[in-house]
Amino acid sequence: MDEKVDISYLYARVCGSFSNLRFGEKAAELMRTSGGITALWKVLFGEDAPDIPEARLISEAEQRVVKTSVDDFVRLAKSFSDSNRFINALITKYEIGLIKTMLFRLRAGETPPEDITYSSRVIQQAIARWPRITDMFADTPYAWLESDCLNDIAQAENKLDQQYYQTLWNEASAIRKSKVGAILDLLRWEIIYQNVVWAFRVRRYYGKSKEETVDMLVNIPGVDVTSYALQTFDYDLGNIASFNNWPLKRLLENQTGPAVDVPALEPRTLEDLFDKMKHNLRLYPFSYTPIYCYFKLLDYETSLLLAALESTRINIPLEQKANYVWIPGGQTA
Repeated sequence: MDEKVDISYLYARVCGSFSNLRFGEKAAELMRTSGGITALWKVLFGEDAPDIPEARLISEAEQRVVKTSVDDFVRLAKSFSDSNRFINALITKYEIGLIKTMLFRLRAGETPPEDITYSSRVIQQAIARWPRITDMFADTPYAWLESDCLNDIAQAENKLDQQYYQTLWNEASAIRKSKVGAILDLLRWEIIYQNVVWAFRVRRYYGKSKEETVDMLVNIPGVDVTSYALQTFDYDLGNIASFNNWPLKRLLENQTGPAVDVPALEPRTLEDLFDKMKHNLRLYPFSYTPIYCYFKLLDYETSLLLAALESTRINIPLEQKANYVWIPGGQTA
């Protein structure tokens, strides 16, 4: 098949896969479900939960949700990922997620993870050379990871995220203009929101100043992806009204108290991104935009399902769940 036929085939598969995502009423049912993890397991997987302790059941449910998501995307993109650098760069998000898990296990002196949700040359090498962190990531894009990173895992995670987005931007920029579609604009907004959420988090939980936060943000040379995040330092976290002049004040519309509720901010960024992805999914069918949109929508579905499990783990009342999870209203592709 030539490239145009390949992309048409990919678009058709994306549209077919989108119909299986658990949005709208399916997602709302998850958030309304009471009866603990066993009831949630039944809704998620359509089968009775195995008879094992609750903590292990939640862990297995989380593993299954993530693995299903990873498998779905890898299966859809498999025939393209071997030759397409952009799709390969997208998929490294799964790799980086596992590396973050490994860092915490290394610091705790634990064994390698047994049930991995994604496998790659890097992951297999890291497991084979465990626990010598320098050897684990030697001759890989993550060779900068050394034992000192275990002393400040938050900083290492931040650097991994920066590396991911910088690589993804570079690969997206290399796509031919006729095939890139809306990817660069969508990715720019994704990075903007990533930076905004990170700025609120480090300010609220770590007391970081604007000057200290600059180097923690994803920076793309020649593209403004940091100004909205840095502007948040000009306002008072304890007074939402002070954000009235912030250009992205719409992200605070779901706030219910006088101070900024940082965990409630992320669902609003996801809502905005979801709308942008939905709007562009069909506008550029002969580009790589649909595969990028599907990746992000699948990523959101996974986040929503994990949020449902986490809310069950920590016993969040049903009436409070809506503050921390945004559920699309019955939309289809």
